[in-house]
Amino acid sequence: MPGWDCSTHVPLSITEQSIYNLNHRKVLADLITRAMRIKGDVDVELFERAIPLVVNSYPIFRCRYHDEPAVRSFDDIELDYMDIRHMSEAHITSFLRQFSSSPMDLNSDQLLGLSLFRTGEDEYIFLTKCHHIITDGISLSLLWAESLTAYLTMEAGKPYRPRGEATDFADYINFEDTYLESERGQKARYYWCNKLELQHEAVWQASHQEIVSIICKEATLNIEGREFEEIQANAGDAKVSLFAYLCAAYQQTLCEFLHHDFWMNTSLSLRLKREHRYILGPMFRYGNLSVCRNESWPEKLTRLSQEIKRAVRTAYAADSIGPHGSIGHNLNASSCFLVSFLQTEEHHEGFSAVYTGETSDWVEVGEKLKIHTTPLPTRLTPYGIYLSIAAYGGQLRASFIYNVNCFSLKQVECIMDRWRLRAIHGSQEKMPPL
Repeated sequence: MPGWDCSTHVPLSITEQSIYNLNHRKVLADLITRAMRIKGDVDVELFERAIPLVVNSYPIFRCRYHDEPAVRSFDDIELDYMDIRHMSEAHITSFLRQFSSSPMDLNSDQLLGLSLFRTGEDEYIFLTKCHHIITDGISLSLLWAESLTAYLTMEAGKPYRPRGEATDFADYINFEDTYLESERGQKARYYWCNKLELQHEAVWQASHQEIVSIICKEATLNIEGREFEEIQANAGDAKVSLFAYLCAAYQQTLCEFLHHDFWMNTSLSLRLKREHRYILGPMFRYGNLSVCRNESWPEKLTRLSQEIKRAVRTAYAADSIGPHGSIGHNLNASSCFLVSFLQTEEHHEGFSAVYTGETSDWVEVGEKLKIHTTPLPTRLTPYGIYLSIAAYGGQLRASFIYNVNCFSLKQVECIMDRWRLRAIHGSQEKMPPL
């Protein structure tokens, strides 16, 4: 495949184009921010060299967008350093929240911000802030891990060369275009357009409010040990994937709590494809999971399992009815719900809480440093609730990122608890009353 070097005008991927169009219509702040606290003897000058060395080896992180239709330009990224030891802890927290949630302009701003703040004698905060159009959560996790590896390697006096790639994000876009032009791709596109068109009238009726940037809050649930084993066994007994089982529990829970129509989407990471596992960029596609109220639990499991299998098979053309989709650009947040899923073995992929952005305990990195993550506010394209599920290290971690204009924390906690019970008990006969 030609890659960036041989593709002067690489077109936007389907995901990029959807976010670009939506951003220019509604000026949304679709941001991913993560903060890592560092304790130890940090060589600031080396840190300022090592991190950009890695980041600038990936053109997608250096990318900016101009004109209409969008064309790319590429600018090197530097790491900003600021000494804020004079600030109190309360002021630092407030500063980080304001700094991380301020909007990004696609045409003029650097779309990946890297900042190192010194907060104490041997204490620092490493902040990454990026626009969703150039990355997704998995890409940012991989970038964090590689950046720290580069710093520690150079600190030990060894040269570090960024990991060479056989394929990059430009190759992925070329692959996507080739697929969509193929007979199989055309069939996949027809399937999704036809499926979504059947719901077009209902979406039109729900689309009467402006989509605006929102600040979300997050509630997290950990399921491990015997409870996690029971859920895995339930999915196995039903002969469906763990993902399909958890999606069914989520949809059934929403049906019980919501007294209006809603649409549920699933986010499918294309890193399910082994050849694309380490390509950095926004590699995901949304598939719409139909909502049927009058069906039994076994019927729901079977139907959603089939819909997810279809979405996985046609993931390169799958679209959604939610804010990123071709039909639902104006769908109300209160009508739109998303579930995404990451399942991996820690020892194989290297994912842990400290890299996935979840709040973590202190973790030793090398001989001189300890790190842990700290939560920051999320600004996402509006959903009522975005349920992000990760299964790794023998546990299930569920983050309910909710729109504060749609739900209170108490309501979300009720939904969380009901979803957990549904996943454990399954059928209605075993469930306690609401």
